[in-house]
Amino acid sequence: MLIGLTGGIASGKSTVARLLKERGAVHIDADAIVHELYADTKFAAQVQSLFESPVLDAQGRVDRAQLGKIVFADAEALKRLENLVHPAVRQWRDAKLRENADAKCIVYEAVKLIESLQTVKCDVIWCVFSEPAIQMRRLMETRNLSEAEARSRLAHQPPLTEKRLLLQQSANEVPFLVIENNGTLEELEAKVEKQVRQK
Repeated sequence: MLIGLTGGIASGKSTVARLLKERGAVHIDADAIVHELYADTKFAAQVQSLFESPVLDAQGRVDRAQLGKIVFADAEALKRLENLVHPAVRQWRDAKLRENADAKCIVYEAVKLIESLQTVKCDVIWCVFSEPAIQMRRLMETRNLSEAEARSRLAHQPPLTEKRLLLQQSANEVPFLVIENNGTLEELEAKVEKQVRQK
């Protein structure tokens, strides 16, 4: 089974992924793939070609902090970046799926799983949802973002209703399950355990 795991920033996706890993699933993280891409100097050079301002560090790798300042303040810049990154991530994802072809369950975690057309091959979509106020608090507490920075990050996150609509409009009819994460870790773990037992 391939579980596509998505949801907004600071919604608890990584926690759900960890809970599934503890129950035997193989975890593939799109953000980790992006880290690998950004560390590749050839790919980093392609990223730099999209922007006038410097986005590389002294070693020629993408400086994620500097890049974030640009793309989260400019919707067009973010779109240009995603048009380059999403296809590359899909290729790496497919390679990792082939590497783990014998696994009984794989969870593929991606913030923009649906928007980047990566629901293909997924048996079910798990969308982790948290209230915006809770996401704001988590971003400020765990990532040391200012309130303005946290609001900017959230503003670029597609809402739950949009994710559901995009999936419905796609040709890939995949079950869509919402995992609400507004409470405690224990409550979240109980919800994950319930879903695992139903599969």
